Amino acid sequence: MPPLDDAFYARMLTLSDAELFTYIHQYSRYKVEAVQAAIAELDARGLSLSHDDLSAIDRYFTRNDPQRTRPFLVDPRHLRWLAYAMLVLGLLSAVFLYMTASPPPQHLLGYDPFASKKYVRDLEIYGGKINVIAVEFRQSLPQLWQGKNLAYTIAFLTVLVASLCWYIGSHAASHLETHAEK
Repeated sequence: MPPLDDAFYARMLTLSDAELFTYIHQYSRYKVEAVQAAIAELDARGLSLSHDDLSAIDRYFTRNDPQRTRPFLVDPRHLRWLAYAMLVLGLLSAVFLYMTASPPPQHLLGYDPFASKKYVRDLEIYGGKINVIAVEFRQSLPQLWQGKNLAYTIAFLTVLVASLCWYIGSHAASHLETHAEK
């Protein structure tokens, strides 16, 4: 049980036994903290509750408390359907981009500098192998967002995000089923 809120506990001290039992028997009308404070006050007064009542209250608040049962305020089935929709739309977009992509633009210099051994050697002399790798990376990164490479990038990112969304939905669903069984 989380710690009792002082405001709820102070209020419970002023109530009669019958009013406290109202919190217990009509628990769906009250916040979990108020019901827990009522249970604590009844226990302090020496009035015990049946195990069935306590387990019913616990089941209700476990099932209906979104902070405990769900990482998001979305039904896990909706997350899985969202993952399927993202996957289908993303892959269809990638196929469309692949089919309609224009050929890659020619180099501004008219040739690829990396085709020249002298250029690569000069890069290596001035900055070492890491310089060659850094220049290749810097020149290849913008190409991911053009032409057919854009289609591959969109397909990869779609599969990655849809998988993550599906995993979160499946994990949350199994988490809910575990709490429902308890």
